[in-house]
Amino acid sequence: MVMAVPASAHAGRTFYGWLQDTQVMPERGAEIQTFISEENYQGPDTTPPSKVHNTTWWLAPAIGINDQLELALPVQFDWEHVDGTAPRTNFTSYGAQLKYRFVTADPVDAPDFVPAVRATIDRIVIGSRDHWVPQVDLIGSYQSGIVHAVINAGVAADVSPDDQHFEARTGAGVSIETIEDLRVGAEVFAELSLDSDTSGNWLAIGPNISWSHGRSWVSASYGIGLYQIRDAPKLNWGIAF
Repeated sequence: MVMAVPASAHAGRTFYGWLQDTQVMPERGAEIQTFISEENYQGPDTTPPSKVHNTTWWLAPAIGINDQLELALPVQFDWEHVDGTAPRTNFTSYGAQLKYRFVTADPVDAPDFVPAVRATIDRIVIGSRDHWVPQVDLIGSYQSGIVHAVINAGVAADVSPDDQHFEARTGAGVSIETIEDLRVGAEVFAELSLDSDTSGNWLAIGPNISWSHGRSWVSASYGIGLYQIRDAPKLNWGIAF
């Protein structure tokens, strides 16, 4: 198994922590988007224990090609510690990401339900030089008054000349506006293997919070592990230009 990116590369303007939303940058808009995430004590119970502890920093400029299509160019750094081995920090990958919103973003004409798709390709720069991580996510959001809900269904592959690994990345969440520009809610997120290697499987649920202020925004969640992970906090933020 060649999985070199134990953390998910999920970012973009969102009310959530681990979940993708359907928001995109306006045409000719530009923004720096970033996140820091952790996956703590991830892995199956074994004897002796061999848990994974991971911190990821993801950074990307995002550009609005038009009002429904966004391009991001991410780079990713990872700190990883597996029980019984020395910790290591790496510049892990670079790539490209397109997100397409199928309906208008105009607040007057936009429907309550918004579908979107995101396609990402990352090149892993450690280990094999022929190592790629493509991912496709289907995203749906629904807005009703102060309530915003989202659902994600994605598939990621880890492909090298020596091996391949496939997993589903899926989740759902809700975000409720409390006072102007401040929202709170909850979300559930899972990474589940689609082949025989289930060591990277995990499931977490927890609260989220988001805040927008002018050209900047921040969102976060604290995932409490339900399966093969202790906790999974994540903090996203962005600054538009």
